[in-house]
Amino acid sequence: MLKPATSNSFPKRTELASALVIIDSEPKYKIFQIVNSKIDHQWACKLLYKVICLGYEDTEDKFEWIPVYELTHATNLISDFHITYPAKSSLLSLF
Repeated sequence: MLKPATSNSFPKRTELASALVIIDSEPKYKIFQIVNSKIDHQWACKLLYKVICLGYEDTEDKFEWIPVYELTHATNLISDFHITYPAKSSLLSLF
C-alpha cells in the first residue's frame, strides 16, 4: 500500500528522513521507543515488547506488540527500557 516517494517540489522545504529501513531484505519501520513488555504464553516466542514505530506517532496504530526475536536490531532500546523499568518482563522472566 506504500507508494514510492516523490521529489520535493518545494525547494526551500526540508523533508523528514524516511522511517523505513531494510532489515533482512524486508522494509521495516524504525522503532522510536519501547514502552512495555509482557510474557504471553499463546505465542511461540513468549516475550513481547510494545513499541512505537517512527511514522506512527500521531495515529491510532502507534503501538505494536513485537516478539523479542524481531528486535535484534534494537538491542540498545531493549537495554534502555530494562534500565528504566527493571521489574518489567525480560528474557530472565522466562526461566
